[in-house]
Amino acid sequence: MSIIDKYRKLDASNRFLIAFPIWLLILFGLFYWGRFWSLSPIGEYLDSQLRSIIMPILDALLDSPIIGYDIIINPHYKVVITPECNGLIPFLMISAAIIAFSCSLKRKVIWILASAAIFFVVNIFRLYIVAVVVKRYGSEYFYYIHDIGGNLILVVTGALIFLRYIRGCDIE
Repeated sequence: MSIIDKYRKLDASNRFLIAFPIWLLILFGLFYWGRFWSLSPIGEYLDSQLRSIIMPILDALLDSPIIGYDIIINPHYKVVITPECNGLIPFLMISAAIIAFSCSLKRKVIWILASAAIFFVVNIFRLYIVAVVVKRYGSEYFYYIHDIGGNLILVVTGALIFLRYIRGCDIE
C-alpha cells in the first residue's frame, strides 16, 4: 500500500493534521519566505503591493504624517510598517487550514478569497488602532497594543473564519 493510499484511508481529522503543516510550508515558501531566500520574487512582490495599498489608506485615516512606510508619531518616534505588518502571515495560515480541511474546492476558493478581504480590512483596522493608541498614550504602549492586542485581533479573526468555514463542510 502506497503512502497516498494510507493517507486516503485516514479519517478527516488525521488527514488535516498531516496536510496543514505541509500546506503551511508550501504557502509560506511560495508567498512569504521567497523574499528571504530569493527563490521566488512572489513574496517580495506581494509585500510591496500590499503595503502600497495599505499606506495610502492609513494616510487618509490618520492625522499623523506618513513618509514611505513610516507613520510619524512625533519628531522622536515613528511606527514602521514592516513586511510582517502587511497581514500576509495570518492570511497564509488560514489559507493553509482551509486547503487542508476536507471540503469542496468551490468552498475552499470562496473562503480563501473572503479571508483575503477580511484580513485586509482587519489588518488596516489593527494598524490604525496601533498608531492612534501610540500617538495618544505614548510609545510605551506599543508592545501592549501591537504585540498583544493587535496579534490577538488577528488570531481571533482567523479562528472565527475557520470555525465558520468548517461549519459548511461535510466532515467524514
